[in-house]
Parts: sequence; structure tokens; C-alpha cells
Amino acid sequence: MKKVLTIVGSVLLGVLLLWGYHSYQQSEQDKQERQQSEQAKQERQKYENMGYYTGKWEIDSYEFLEDGRGVAVHWKSLTPEEDRLFAKYNPEVAENFLGVHGASNQRYIVRDYFHNSTYRGTQKLPKEDPEVYYAMAIYRIGDRKLEGSQLDIYKLVEDYNPDYIPEKTGGIIEKDGKDYISIQVYKRGWKLSQESQLWLNLETKQIDWEDTKVQKYSESPSVDLGPLKDKMEEMTTDLRTSTVYDILYQNKLSFRQDVLKGSVLETAHPKVYQLLSEKDSQFFLLIDSKYDYDYDYDRVYGDVSQFLDLYQLFVPANTNIYEGLTIPAELSKDDQEHSVNSKEEFNLYYDVAKDRELNKQRRILVEKGE
Repeated sequence: MKKVLTIVGSVLLGVLLLWGYHSYQQSEQDKQERQQSEQAKQERQKYENMGYYTGKWEIDSYEFLEDGRGVAVHWKSLTPEEDRLFAKYNPEVAENFLGVHGASNQRYIVRDYFHNSTYRGTQKLPKEDPEVYYAMAIYRIGDRKLEGSQLDIYKLVEDYNPDYIPEKTGGIIEKDGKDYISIQVYKRGWKLSQESQLWLNLETKQIDWEDTKVQKYSESPSVDLGPLKDKMEEMTTDLRTSTVYDILYQNKLSFRQDVLKGSVLETAHPKVYQLLSEKDSQFFLLIDSKYDYDYDYDRVYGDVSQFLDLYQLFVPANTNIYEGLTIPAELSKDDQEHSVNSKEEFNLYYDVAKDRELNKQRRILVEKGE
């Protein structure tokens, strides 16, 4: 009898131990699931409420055309995990905010990156929230090389005037032989204060002067690209990756995947072609012509013939990109409007000297409201 009781007691003890172990495991599993649920909730709240976010980027490889008319660059994310989580919770804007951005002239390539609210009432500074940032990658172009640097815009503005908060930047301005970018600022504590413009010298990376002037893009005539404009929209992703911060950032072409296959570029400049075939790559124009993209139009001006000669690289050899171009009277040699269908016709009527002269008036500085 005693032996039976001992066996029964051992069995009961085993059952109790198993039940206790199972209860402990279930408790730990429930605890882990609650923690995971809370972490997921916090993650969602954080990334759904990040405000404006672009991530941080740098150029990690590039290839120049042999004649120096342009350069293909590849942008590497310095914040890939943050980018992934932002895209996960903001799929409707991720491609737009995280896409390739930037501006160039013949001497510089620049790109902003930003993480903060865009509203003055909720915008924080790094001393209030160490996760926010506003900076700029600046690449100086020289001897087929890119010399890169990073500029902390928050620190730059605070060092210039602690009462100023930077709000946005403009495109590259060429003035008196120097290259500038405007930084729009407002006064701390004055949500409705008038904006001022600080003019950043891209060479010295210092503020040269301050005023209240803004960049104005006059409604001067330009060559109507006709069918070429539609082709460019089909081939590039500028519409999907331009934001209010760089709508008029100039001289960049961001091609869709595989559209350059079979182009002149593939055989004539294989290294450039290969780089542009990669994700997060784009092409910057380093010629006298300017290319501006906006939601309503694509404009090429300054020296359209240079742009057309360059764009011929991005299409098959037998493509006629001159078909359907319209030269306005203001840019023709005989002061008459002309619709052309060949390179020969275009060169016959297009007056590059007039276009270059008008180009001086296209991007001017005026007092806001004028």
C-alpha cells in the first residue's frame, strides 16, 4: 500500500511539475507576445508620425562621360534600416521621399536630406530631439572627380544666428562667378515671421549675405520639346521622385530600370550605362544647357542643341528626337516660329545666342511678392 501511495504521489508531483512548467512557458510566451505587440505598436506610431523623412545619402560610385558632358552617380543610403521601416509604414510617399534627388551645375552636385516636421509649430531642433536632422551633401566637380563633404544646416544656421531656424533650400544660383544656394529661415518663436534668405557659398560653405530676395523663374520662351517631352516622361522617374523641396532642382535625369537597354549609351559608354542600370542612380548634366522639371512642364534652355546632342545617347541610334520640336519666334534666327523634324532643320532656325542671353533673365533674385 505504501508503495502504491509513493507511486501515486510521484505521478501527482510529476503532473504538478509539468503543469507548472507549462504554465510558466505559457506565461513567458504571453509576456513575449505582449512585448512584441507593444514594440510593434510603438514602431508603427514612430514611423507613421515621422513627418518629412528622406534618410541620409552619399555618392559611393560615379562614372563620367569621356567628353565630360555628364556624370552618372550611385547614391548609397547611410540609414537603410530607417528607410525600410519608413517605407513599411508610409508606402504612399516612400518612393517620392526616398527616391533620387539633387541638383547640379557644371561645378557642383548637391542633395538635401531632412528628418523633421515641415510645420513651424511642431518643428524641433536637434537639442530638443537628437533624431532630427537637416543636412546637405555637397560634391565639387573637378578633373573628372567628385570631392564630397557633408554640411549640417542646423548647425550652420545656428552659428550664423541662434534665433534663426532653417526651413528649406533653393536651387543653385550662379552670381559674380560664384555658386550659391539659398536657405530660407524664420525667427525662433515667431511662427508667422517673415522669411529671410541666407546665401550659402558652396565653395567656402559659409553664409556670404542675408536678404529677403527669392529666386524667380520668369515666363521666358523656350523650345517646345513636343514628342520628346513625352518620351522623357516615360523614361525617367522625376515625376515620382520630385518633392516640393526640389521641384525646380535642375540638371538631373533619373531613368527607370531597363529603359536604356539598346541605347547608344550601352555600347558607347558601357560603364556609365552599367551604373545607370542600378537602383538609386541618376545622371547629372554638366553642359551649358539647363534642364528644369516641374509638374506642368519640362524646360530645356540656355543651349538646347547641347542637350539634344547629349540626350541622343539615351535612345537607340535610329531615334529621331528632333521630330515635332517647336522653336518660338523669340529663339529663332529669323524671328519666326518654326516646327522642325530633323537636326538639320533645328540647326537652321535655332539661335543659341538669343537663348543664352535670355538665360541670364530666367533665374533672377527679386523681393518676395514682386
